Amino acid sequence: MLKQLSLVILIVSAVSLVYTPVSHGEFTYSVNIELFYDILSNTGLMEIRVYISDSSSVTMFEIPLTFLGEGASIFVINVSAFPETGSLIYEYDEYNRVLKVITSNVTRVSAWFTVENIAENYAPGVYGFFLSLVEFANASSLRFSMSVYGSYDITVENLLDRAYNGTAYFSNPFTLLILDRPSLYFILITMRIEEQTPNQPSPLPSNYFLLIGTIIGVGVAGSLLFLWWRRRASLELEAVAARDLLNDEVARDIILALGRAGDKGLQQSELVNITGRPKSSVSRRIKKLEDEGYVNVVRAGKYNYLRLTDKGYEAFRKIASREKKNE
Repeated sequence: MLKQLSLVILIVSAVSLVYTPVSHGEFTYSVNIELFYDILSNTGLMEIRVYISDSSSVTMFEIPLTFLGEGASIFVINVSAFPETGSLIYEYDEYNRVLKVITSNVTRVSAWFTVENIAENYAPGVYGFFLSLVEFANASSLRFSMSVYGSYDITVENLLDRAYNGTAYFSNPFTLLILDRPSLYFILITMRIEEQTPNQPSPLPSNYFLLIGTIIGVGVAGSLLFLWWRRRASLELEAVAARDLLNDEVARDIILALGRAGDKGLQQSELVNITGRPKSSVSRRIKKLEDEGYVNVVRAGKYNYLRLTDKGYEAFRKIASREKKNE
């Protein structure tokens, strides 16, 4: 009964407050992010802990989940509060990738997520991704740790503060990366070639030097790709090419689906189901279409709906007419 009463008080108190993004928080807090990742399957598990210094009043804040890049897929497993006698309400905005939290008499919030598709595979054994910790610039302290299963070499390029690139080392069976400063990073992960134990020599295979040459070639290719991606740090990882956006198949599918839905609009998850396209691809095209003025995002209740603008409907009529002629 007391727990239910606390939740009622919490909801009533929240009505007069506004969500405060963690990245622009007005209360003192610290953030600890732990990511356990299997680079080969491109899947992992993540915990974000937010420590709140003042737990005496109702606190409302948002945890942005865009820091792992636009291509990542993040799903909430559980959100809990400490101490358990406190009260917590949360909502995950999947479209904007924001976890909204309301707490009362809570000193720590722990959120668990499954994570997929963080890294891009540039070459055999070479992976990379952007990490933006600037979202947590106002935290009193920040710690990001990534444990990659297996033996890898991790190279970190700080795109804002080149004097600091964190710490990376191997601790069986994981390769660990630790960063404690809010900045924009590019992380390059390269598969490590294990050295043979001196006490157990073995004859070199006939294609040994060919293998070494191939590995060196992959390393050089990975380095060139790394330099290329540094120049594109502000661009999307899977941007639509400079050609006409309306010639892109995914963008056309989205416009057709929204045009047929009319003023009702569609949620992003509905667009993924209708088009049959990967979630990350749909998300990027939606952003591009919104930037180009073809699509508007409209809030209805607790959901975001996508609708075509006048420019979008004009494009819909052209695409639909073109498809009708091709039938």
